[in-house]
Amino acid sequence: MSFKVSDVVMAEKINNSKINAAVRTAKEFIYDDFTVGIGTGSTVKFFIKALSELVDKDELDILCIPSSFESQIELARVGLPTGSLIEESELDIYVDGADIITKDFVLVKGGGGALTMEKIMARASQEFIVIADYTKFPKELNSFPVPIEVLPQAINTIIKPIFDFGGEFRLRYGAGKIGPVVSDNGNIIGDVHFKDTYDPFVMERQLTLIPGVIENGIFPDDVDRIIIGHPTSSDVVFTRSEKEES
Repeated sequence: MSFKVSDVVMAEKINNSKINAAVRTAKEFIYDDFTVGIGTGSTVKFFIKALSELVDKDELDILCIPSSFESQIELARVGLPTGSLIEESELDIYVDGADIITKDFVLVKGGGGALTMEKIMARASQEFIVIADYTKFPKELNSFPVPIEVLPQAINTIIKPIFDFGGEFRLRYGAGKIGPVVSDNGNIIGDVHFKDTYDPFVMERQLTLIPGVIENGIFPDDVDRIIIGHPTSSDVVFTRSEKEES
């Protein structure tokens, strides 16, 4: 496989953008004694690294609650203290990435397969911050499929209701594994593809009301702050308090 120089340069720009969003969030919005919900994904890994560096310098004393096994392993690797929602049912802050962010600040999440815990944690937190690189915002709502978590026994029964809503359900298959992707909860992960745009508030409810669908990756009005990283900077593109004032 050959790599173009332009591809390497683009990958470096995106990585730097993720780092800038992650570092800014760790330095500006995380405080001593916070219980911090930790999302899943490549941008969150940079956030974990930034947190660990602040803790190592004795600038922060925090407890981290991971949303997935992947994040739990990463937190353990850098030595950050962890807990669970069983002991800590309310989070001071939850920080996660997003697959796409629309101009109206609707999120589609779950590309990493942890959407159920991510939505639980987002709604259990006092503040939900999304960090992402500049390629994720702004995007059209139907430019990314909606991830859903499904009970294995319901794989065939959910297809028609989803089709009736204008979507096409596809099982997700991962590299290095025979068969569909399985969530940390032991359920099947799939994706719903929409050709046409849809009302995210309505569709979130409709998908979750289908028997057998555990959760979906539409976050229509959950985020409190969005930080977009660029190769040499970062921008806070959305703050809920400012939206409410306007």
